[in-house]
Amino acid sequence: MARLKAGTAAQHAEAESKPLEAALVSGSVGLHQYKQYLGQRWLIHRELEAATDQALKKDTRLGSLSLPSLYQTGNLEGDLAHLGVSLKSIQPMAGTAQLMNEIRHAPTPAALMGIYYVFEGSKNGARYIAKALAKQAGITALKYLDPHGEAQRGLWMKFKADMDAIPWTPAEQDSMVRAAQATFTSISMLDDEIHAG
Repeated sequence: MARLKAGTAAQHAEAESKPLEAALVSGSVGLHQYKQYLGQRWLIHRELEAATDQALKKDTRLGSLSLPSLYQTGNLEGDLAHLGVSLKSIQPMAGTAQLMNEIRHAPTPAALMGIYYVFEGSKNGARYIAKALAKQAGITALKYLDPHGEAQRGLWMKFKADMDAIPWTPAEQDSMVRAAQATFTSISMLDDEIHAG
């Protein structure tokens, strides 16, 4: 986990510097953009969780991570329904399509966990975004951003410890870092698209 954090620091900083992220953190994002944000995340998580289900069958080491209990597709569907967004109306933007392609072609379960790491880690900052959106924008569809409430920190610490306990090979670690870097790059692209729209 320390290697993943260090290896993605530049890409993480780039993603966090995007105007859309600033609007989310300040609670000033427009409702249309927020709907787009959730819709694109739904496409991504649906793809990621389907791939993770398959990876769990291929690599028994992943069983210790309790991944299905952390899934977000259902939370996103609930938020989108609350906002009146039809799932059938959601089409992938370029950043989403790029990331979905990365997920589909992840060479190993380890590489897929590099992608998963980015989204699991994002839950920590997302709690603050949820509070800002509730306070500043009056948005109540926040299950995706704050799925675990006060349990979030404990769940994140457990995820990190469980990831570190798996004996990843050096090659697997390399592929995990590359996949996480590519994920942050796709998210940056997607953020720019949503902000421009």
